[in-house]
Amino acid sequence: MKFYPQLQQLVQELEQDFTSISEERKTDLNLFAEKIKESIQQFDKAKVIVICTHNSRRSHLGQVWLRLAAEKYNLPIETFSGGTEATVFHPNMIEALKAAGFQVEKMEDGENPRYQINISEEDKNQEQLFSKVYSDEYNPQENFIAVMVCTEADGGCPFVAGSVARISLPYQDPKYADGTSEEKEAYQKNLKEIGREMLYAAAQV
Repeated sequence: MKFYPQLQQLVQELEQDFTSISEERKTDLNLFAEKIKESIQQFDKAKVIVICTHNSRRSHLGQVWLRLAAEKYNLPIETFSGGTEATVFHPNMIEALKAAGFQVEKMEDGENPRYQINISEEDKNQEQLFSKVYSDEYNPQENFIAVMVCTEADGGCPFVAGSVARISLPYQDPKYADGTSEEKEAYQKNLKEIGREMLYAAAQV
């Protein structure tokens, strides 16, 4: 699949930057890749739920980037996200995704809007992204890999019911920069870090 030009360029930059990932972090990402491989062998595909506290920023990024990585490396991975509580897909993260070259379309208004995010002209994906708890009926209820991307959710969910594996991959929450002059930079940094690591993990499968 040929991604949108701006996104294609970003993907290439992130792949060339795999060397910046620490050896300690690569150990965790390699474990994630191993669990994906095991799920594909056992179930013919891997289902992954990316989990953080509010399902508003990092977990959506993880879901979107892992789907792109699965397309790039031709892997049978289904991606989902959820929180320990539901809030809203944060507008700052929506703007960060648009700025990076993703096509974002609002499908439904309201207090918790739904969005569709596409990665290329040929992208037929119609998955709707919105804030929800990880156990929401929209997500798989069993045989999935749980990826914890914030320390709070990681500490609060030592056991994730229905999961076949639980991986801890915490990232800093960019909300610390909300309303400041650092806002756009903080969100882009977060977007690139998660993108780099999801691409790296998929490349190891």
